[in-house]
Amino acid sequence: MAKTSFSRRQFLQMSGVAAGAAALAACVPAAPAPSGDTSTSTDDGAGAAPATSSDALWVLHKQDYHPEYNEFIRQQIQQYAAENDYALDVAFTAGFAGTGADIQKVAAAVQAGDPPDVWIDNVNPFQLHQLGTLQPVTDLQEEVIATYGELSARPKNETFLDDEYVGVTLHVRSDGGWARQDKFDEAGINLGDIRTFEQLRDACLEISDPANEFWGWGMTINRSGDGGYLVSRVLHGWGATWTDETGQYVTINSPEAIEAVEWMVDLYTNPDYESILPTGVLSWTDTANNEAFLGGTVGYTQNAGTVYASAVANELELAEVIAYHPPCGGPVVQEFNGLGGMYCHLIRGAKNAEGGRGLIMSFFTDEVMENVFQAAVNYAVPAYTSQWEWDVITSQPISMALQPVAQDPSGWNGLAWPGPSTAQIGAVGTANLHTDMVANVVTGQMTAAEAVANAEEQSIQIFQEFGAPGVR
Repeated sequence: MAKTSFSRRQFLQMSGVAAGAAALAACVPAAPAPSGDTSTSTDDGAGAAPATSSDALWVLHKQDYHPEYNEFIRQQIQQYAAENDYALDVAFTAGFAGTGADIQKVAAAVQAGDPPDVWIDNVNPFQLHQLGTLQPVTDLQEEVIATYGELSARPKNETFLDDEYVGVTLHVRSDGGWARQDKFDEAGINLGDIRTFEQLRDACLEISDPANEFWGWGMTINRSGDGGYLVSRVLHGWGATWTDETGQYVTINSPEAIEAVEWMVDLYTNPDYESILPTGVLSWTDTANNEAFLGGTVGYTQNAGTVYASAVANELELAEVIAYHPPCGGPVVQEFNGLGGMYCHLIRGAKNAEGGRGLIMSFFTDEVMENVFQAAVNYAVPAYTSQWEWDVITSQPISMALQPVAQDPSGWNGLAWPGPSTAQIGAVGTANLHTDMVANVVTGQMTAAEAVANAEEQSIQIFQEFGAPGVR
């Protein structure tokens, strides 16, 4: 599909600037920000552009919820720049903040003619590509595939656009359920038998002990990456989808979607389940469930593998009792897997494109890749087939449990499933229409049927603004 031209309104839709305020967050106090400063730069991300040239290198990379991983990526960037005598400007992007602001900033820098050279992040490549911010890197990606084997389905789907690769996949990011194995064992519950969210809810009810400040269900439906992940999984598990296989039509207004929304609202509002919900869960952001799980107050959460990797890196006793649980589904779909990637992008208009290409390829040696996996054990896992045979991976039971999820040919890609990632579905997600749909019912503003119809109406408008028909 050819790239299209975008109006200012479309650009704002895509970047999230046109999104409204979060409905759930207004109901309860916000969770505290994570403590500690993991940044090694005074720059907070894609802010004011430094002076760049072929003798300098400007790099952005994601600030993930894993300081050791962040530090290793930063050191590799610094080492490459030093070895090649490049003056370096390197900064974090927001990472887990759950907004589209970084996409907006980088796109604006490209339009202004002063972009960074390289961006390493897991942001939506389709949106970046449609905005004209990425240079093709097909030759680099094919060289990596020739060395390490086939690329997993989901990162290939997300980066191979318009017959060219627009990002080189560094690794895939573990994702799914993380459970207190000891608590489930004490209750006589076999995690492997739990394949639906209803089963999981009931199991979390059994392990909850609010009198001792321990709650089973450590997941939110608030605006956030993790909240959106949960809402998408529940919708799909109940047989509802936001779009069709082509990605051109909105399909959310269905009996299945209404039933899924009613189930989520019941979970978070029914007094029968109050004992499984941590205080303030409806205001949680992407860092809150990490903190609660690592603090030992919740028994189950869905998250990128940073939550486990952080427990290992910080030598927490908790790490010994954490189990990985493949994502649940619902009464209609129980198994749909795919791990998204960490992508290395060469930015269009980069003043040091040659240096940027060299930086990207500097990660792809056996030594560096093994160090990536060691720096973020069970969070960074292979995107390429041959790396699954490396000792650094096979020695980790959780990493090996992630292999079938990573290599699943379905390549589940979140809200866009079963269609491709598109600019229009990216804008729907960035506008948080899925989490707001549930929030509208939780807060009593709409019935489930009204909320689903409202989400459909807004989605069709967004689709049509991006040139998709939206309706048949």
